[in-house]
Amino acid sequence: MAVTIEDTPKDYAPVYNKMEYLLSSTNSGNTDFSYLVDIYINGSGTKTVRLRIPIRPSDSYGLVDIHRVLEATLTSDVGSTKMTAASADTSNSVLTYIVKFGEEYDVAGTLTQFPDLTVDSTRYAINASVEKQEFIDWDFLADYDMTSSADKFITNMPDNHNVSINGHGWLYFKEKTVVTYYEIETFDSAGTTISTFRLDPTATSGTIQYIPSAPETLNGIGAGYFLAGAQPIITSSVASYTIFLYGGGVISETRTFVIKEPCKFNANTLIFQNKLGMFDDFTFYNGDSSTHQIERKQMKVNIDPVSGTSLSYSMQEREKVQYYTKQTETIKLMSDWITEEEDAWLLELIESPEIYLQDGDTLIAVSNIKATSHTKKKEARDKLFKLEVELELGYDNYRQRG
Repeated sequence: MAVTIEDTPKDYAPVYNKMEYLLSSTNSGNTDFSYLVDIYINGSGTKTVRLRIPIRPSDSYGLVDIHRVLEATLTSDVGSTKMTAASADTSNSVLTYIVKFGEEYDVAGTLTQFPDLTVDSTRYAINASVEKQEFIDWDFLADYDMTSSADKFITNMPDNHNVSINGHGWLYFKEKTVVTYYEIETFDSAGTTISTFRLDPTATSGTIQYIPSAPETLNGIGAGYFLAGAQPIITSSVASYTIFLYGGGVISETRTFVIKEPCKFNANTLIFQNKLGMFDDFTFYNGDSSTHQIERKQMKVNIDPVSGTSLSYSMQEREKVQYYTKQTETIKLMSDWITEEEDAWLLELIESPEIYLQDGDTLIAVSNIKATSHTKKKEARDKLFKLEVELELGYDNYRQRG
């Protein structure tokens, strides 16, 4: 008896794309043959599910896609606006799994199972969903496994990212080389260094971790995590700052953030799940407008006009009574001028299944962005452009019954 794994998913795979195994067996010619696929998640000794996969008539291989099983286990890890640690683990955005393969077929008239004949190595699934062209060449470790200054944080956000001084945000990364500290260097409007800070993230050790990156979140880090410098990190003198990871050398790209405040209108920051499964932030600087959609339901009631031995009528009597009032709020936001790179990245915001509107230290759930299309902008054709979005908040309000 032998089951051979002919091909596998990548070691780190986006869970919303195909995660397929190709199998073969020396016993595939037996009557009522099927492959057995047992999936174990996050080191559990109890299998999550057993799949029975029939052979392909053309070549007797077994082809199984396990991503729907793993997808149901992953959720997300949006950062906390009240975060005081220098780093945090993601416990919901990545999982480990092991798949054990066996077979079943007819033995002397009895359908007999032979499980766990071949066991695959431990692999990882990430709460990501990427386009087909990107998926074909997907190599998560080549791009995101932190070992050198060429390795990226888990975001497609363009560099020189504009942030509000009151904004919240985080950078997510895959740790390979142990991060001994991350460094923040602040600059004034002339580009002169103001201060350098080093923060200790070693309390966390998860597969994927995140660190504060926006001004308000950075200024919330507790004093015990500073290896160099002290709060406040971001002051009114800071015009920009950079962040990189260090572990015996620089082991990440260096990210630059530019502090920008609105001229005439209020700023609104959206925090959204990007297509790689982590969370990005973007600030709209040209104010907001709100619309309240009101849904009413009424019923007609009979008025009793008898009062003692008289009939009594009043204009305060209501023959129609409102018994249901629902209010849904939508908010329209307008960005400042954006680049072609930012416009392409912000398609991830428009498509995102999980969006929050920042209100001070509170994240308000957004049901969706009311857009069914997005035209990709080109600077050569469109010159200057902005992004306008309409948000539907993730809750309804109700009024009293009449």
